Amino acid sequence: MRQMTITTGIISKDQILNKLEEHNICINRYAEEFFSHPRFCVENSRRLTVTIAALSEIGFDNGAILADIFQRLPKVGLKPCSPETGLFLRLAWTDQPKSSNAILSGTHEAPDQAVTVLSDIFEQNDAFPKGLYLRNIDGVLWLRGYICDPGYRFPGDAMFAFETIH
Repeated sequence: MRQMTITTGIISKDQILNKLEEHNICINRYAEEFFSHPRFCVENSRRLTVTIAALSEIGFDNGAILADIFQRLPKVGLKPCSPETGLFLRLAWTDQPKSSNAILSGTHEAPDQAVTVLSDIFEQNDAFPKGLYLRNIDGVLWLRGYICDPGYRFPGDAMFAFETIH
């Protein structure tokens, strides 16, 4: 497990895309959809601790579906991140390990070295992004939205970011 302290809410929702572009962070259309949802908002500034852990480190050796992950978190001192956490984590975490493959999508599996930021799900529609994930591909930092259906099982070695309960 890895923990990082970050500050969220230091820019407005309107400044998000500019800030990402300024830092040469790439996004995909699912991230754009996620940012445009009416429930996506940037809360007031706050400091929080993010825990990055493989699912096996929180008791899911054989992986888990999102519903099971949400249910387990309070038992291990964690909770889902607020939706904007992925944005601020991406801006703060510039030395994320590089992915060993450059495939960006279409594999229907958690990409190598990707960190999925678990946050509340806006829409039950399987075609709407469930959240964001961070990836470093050939030195280019990405903040990508992802889709999956409720039955998708993330493998035990899939890395997730959670907010630490203090």
